Amino acid sequence: MASPVATTSRAVLGSGLRASRQRSSDAGRLFTTSTPNRNDSLWTITPSSSSSSSSAGAAAASSAAAAPPPPPAVDLKAAFAAARAAPASAQDGASPASPAPAPSHIEVDPKLAQAERRRMSRTMMDQLATLGSTQTRASSFRPHKMRLNPVTAQELTLNHLVASTAQMGHSLSSLKAANQPFIYGTRHDVAIFDLERATLPALRRAAHVVREVAERDGVILFVGTRPGQQASVLQACKRLGSNGFHVTAERWMPGVITNAPKLLAPAILASMGDADEATASIGSNKLATQHYQPDVLVILNPIENAFAIREATQANIPTIAITDSDVDPRSVTYAIPANDDSLRTVELVVGVLSKAGEEGIRSRKKKLDQAEKVARRMARRLNNARGPAGEESTNFDPRTRRASMADELKRYRKQLDDNEEAAA
Repeated sequence: MASPVATTSRAVLGSGLRASRQRSSDAGRLFTTSTPNRNDSLWTITPSSSSSSSSAGAAAASSAAAAPPPPPAVDLKAAFAAARAAPASAQDGASPASPAPAPSHIEVDPKLAQAERRRMSRTMMDQLATLGSTQTRASSFRPHKMRLNPVTAQELTLNHLVASTAQMGHSLSSLKAANQPFIYGTRHDVAIFDLERATLPALRRAAHVVREVAERDGVILFVGTRPGQQASVLQACKRLGSNGFHVTAERWMPGVITNAPKLLAPAILASMGDADEATASIGSNKLATQHYQPDVLVILNPIENAFAIREATQANIPTIAITDSDVDPRSVTYAIPANDDSLRTVELVVGVLSKAGEEGIRSRKKKLDQAEKVARRMARRLNNARGPAGEESTNFDPRTRRASMADELKRYRKQLDDNEEAAA
């Protein structure tokens, strides 16, 4: 026997379901949609004509009173016809003024756009530098800047060498045995140079040699006969001025060093257009007895310039060369183990060496200025020691004058030694 609570629950649920069904049926009988014919243009919502019981009628009446009135009927055909006729009627009258067409693109000054791009790039690089990035503007290799503004030997880093592909050598089949100490390893049967322990110290040592030669007013001869090396060599010679010369022809002419008087004398005499025959004959005799030799040779492609290395060795002239893995480094005085087939590497090496020579020229000029100051000071003291008519004064002692000059020279030599020690 069921409990009273269960019986009451079933009765409540049953009455609720019957009430919900009654409400849904009343709402369905209240509003029905009439199906229009094909020719009818009206979609109307009309109240249902069916009758219900008295209780359902009362509920429907109360719902109809509470519901909002139905929207007015709309003739769709008439609305479409009016929409089609509207453009025609507008064309009959005065057409309204149409707005000006928008420009397809905005004219921007190219210089301003380029300056804005540079500013954004510089800002981005500065922000990356503050985040601890090791690849900054100061340490990155920029090929378009290396030729006109190369780095010095002190500013040179491994990033510059790696970016210029200086570490790439040739295949192991062409590797010279003397290059084994300079090889870091191999990759895909290609020798890789040790930039940190071989290339970088060798390049800095060669730069120091060029600096000392330029400081002593020596002649530096650049030899580069491969296509593409002429631009960097010309910039280096322009940077060195009267101390830099170059050979950028297709090949080295044998005898330029060992047989210089006969090879170079006609060219020098031909440039002397204002000289007469007598002067030319005397000059030819003088040129035949002179020896035109550079103080150091910088060879960029030693394989094609073997004659130049041989002549420099016979004339006891030091040589600096970029020696690839297929070149014997013992054939030159100062070997720079690097990739001589890369133009970037050649430009980097030539730029570093020319910068070192430029530093030597500035140092020599500074020493000459100091020597001139000392000479003027000594001349002023000698003039003060003489009388007004140019005669020596009564209290002038020649021994004192010689002693003062000797002391001045000693002080000057000591100053030069101190400057050299500070530079070293």
